Amino acid sequence: MDGTGEGRGCVRRERPAPSKLGGEPGAPRRATGDLVRRPACGAQGLVRRPASAFVPARRDYGRTGAGRVLSALALALALASATGCAPRREPIVLRPIEGEPGLANRPTFRVRVVRLVHRIRPDAPVEDVWRLLGTTDVPYEKRALWSANDLRLGDGARLAAERMNELVVQTSDRTVQIVELLVRENMDFLVTLGAEREDLEVLWTDAAGRVSGRRFSGAQPGLRLVCRRDASAPATACIAFVPEVTYGAEALRWVQTESGLVQRAGRQEFTATDLAAEVRLAPGRMLVLGAERRSPVSLGGAFFYEQRGPDLWAQTIVLTAEEVPLAKVPPGTTVPFLPPASRP
Repeated sequence: MDGTGEGRGCVRRERPAPSKLGGEPGAPRRATGDLVRRPACGAQGLVRRPASAFVPARRDYGRTGAGRVLSALALALALASATGCAPRREPIVLRPIEGEPGLANRPTFRVRVVRLVHRIRPDAPVEDVWRLLGTTDVPYEKRALWSANDLRLGDGARLAAERMNELVVQTSDRTVQIVELLVRENMDFLVTLGAEREDLEVLWTDAAGRVSGRRFSGAQPGLRLVCRRDASAPATACIAFVPEVTYGAEALRWVQTESGLVQRAGRQEFTATDLAAEVRLAPGRMLVLGAERRSPVSLGGAFFYEQRGPDLWAQTIVLTAEEVPLAKVPPGTTVPFLPPASRP
């Protein structure tokens, strides 16, 4: 390098002083760049590379498939906002739930539930109504299991019904409640026994002879019943029943129905399945359910006896069932949705 600061094999280019407008009037504006090395005359030197060399090449997105899709979506949104309407959506189609075939042709039964409630008084014993009843067609083993749990069942005809009516009229400590239900075949329903108990302790014996016990909080004892038609005798109704306890607080639970699984608000259930029985009721006959004796913790005593203050009350259930046809309302006929108003 000599005194002028220039070395051999090096090329030096002077950078012009930029004006306030970026260059001489009428002269093209030069872009600034970075100093890079390149060989010159067999040596390394510093030269400037234009800044435009570092700008990436422009891609044409409109010519690609993704670019065309984005452009179409942007155009659709712009047109929708200009016209003031949202993009059209396909409607949601709900499929109807398919019910079980032949549900509309199932027979309907009119079930009549009569509750006989009387107060137990040591000084005024009541007549035993069970002596007026006969034995049912329930097998002996099942009746023995009911008796082991202090439960009793029997059936009667017109003579027993007339005598029971006389007892109700003559006894002042008896009350009668009558409820009629229309139920389809194989649709279960619950008949409650007494009021809800805050705590209910029950001991029961199963079919194997084992004794079990349980305590329920907020319990409601009852009988779960199902009606069906007897294939051998169409006029005869078959009633199946089983003791059941509903307890606890209500909650949403999945329940199996004829149309599938649905959520319903209900309480927990305990069913004594070993005590399930079925009785055939011919026209003009009734089924009577009750307890054999008073026991604080047996199924019969806990279900059919209730303590109300200082008094002890016993309950007896009388059931009748018959198949009834449901007449369809003719077209154009006025339907009385409300009962007629009673005149004062």
